[in-house]
Amino acid sequence: MPVTSLQDLRENLDGLGYYLGPRGLDGLGNSVSACDRDILGAINCDTTSLRVLANLDDYTRAAILQYQLDSNMAATGNDGSELRTAIDKTVKILQNNLKLVLKINIELSGNYRRATYNAVKTYQKSRKLPVTGIATITVRRRLNDEARGVVSPTPTPTSELEELRKLKSELITLKQSLQSRQINDQEFIREVFARLP
Repeated sequence: MPVTSLQDLRENLDGLGYYLGPRGLDGLGNSVSACDRDILGAINCDTTSLRVLANLDDYTRAAILQYQLDSNMAATGNDGSELRTAIDKTVKILQNNLKLVLKINIELSGNYRRATYNAVKTYQKSRKLPVTGIATITVRRRLNDEARGVVSPTPTPTSELEELRKLKSELITLKQSLQSRQINDQEFIREVFARLP
């Protein structure tokens, strides 16, 4: 069953790494605690949490829009059953992948609750990723690859640094070739894109 409440929708969007304003789910307004009526509309400023707002605010609309773009859905920023079903499915896939990769028992609820948050933190820690408990699209893709058996090796800092130095050197050489007119603009762009990961 897809997410039913606006609070659950916000919890899932937040857990999947979609921005819900400068103070996130636990606050209203901006980073200096000002009540952002321009963004949040006619709200009771005594309300202490974005998660309990009963209306669809602009921060949530922006998070929905970004999710829709990332999921190749019609980017409207509007809530609806199709959106909620898609987000529910995304969270269930995440939970199932965590279950497979970490070999843990986690309910495939479609809700990003404490168990999912903790499992994501465990995964991030075991893969030497920043431990946030937030399953951004990058984390979800990596986890999905591992669940499908396409385990990507964890790069060592030394090899990563060497790769960056090599890329920098190649880009400097390309830039010099462009400036000396050994290659034209289109060739330069093509060569740059060919070298980017």
